[in-house]
Amino acid sequence: LIDIDGNNVNVWEHNNCKPASIAYLLSDSTLIYPCLSSRPIGGRIIKYDWTGEILWDYTHPNDNHTLHHDIEPLPNGNILVLAWEVITLEEATSMGRQNIEGEMWPQVILELQPVNFNDAEVVWEWHSWDHTIQDVDSTLTNYGIISEHPELIDINIGNLGGTHQGETY
Repeated sequence: LIDIDGNNVNVWEHNNCKPASIAYLLSDSTLIYPCLSSRPIGGRIIKYDWTGEILWDYTHPNDNHTLHHDIEPLPNGNILVLAWEVITLEEATSMGRQNIEGEMWPQVILELQPVNFNDAEVVWEWHSWDHTIQDVDSTLTNYGIISEHPELIDINIGNLGGTHQGETY
């Protein structure tokens, strides 16, 4: 932490945990630090006190989600995180996705409530996959006229996912 005159005010050491995005200094002088876990783009969040003691060290344990990029600390102490979630080839095609050769990784937003030293409870979640539409198969529940539903995501447009472990879906 550097003041306006360029002086070091405080330093937190992050042993073997490279940054995944930016750290957040909270009003109570704690630091929330998103960093890389064993996955290449994120997955771990550490909360430090002012002296550098780790108060919370959380790695998202779910193989169906990959935390990535930025987070948002909330006033209630919870943290919003961006993640990709795996949608298998079978799940994707069963919802009307065409021209796909593998799994997809659409966005999910999770609200995490820190629990104990290294755990969290998901207290709220939003899945982009739940807001899809397609106009290929009228027997499916997400069938509709795409132009009449701008609030939904066309399941067959673009990649509807992201990059996971160097692969684009």
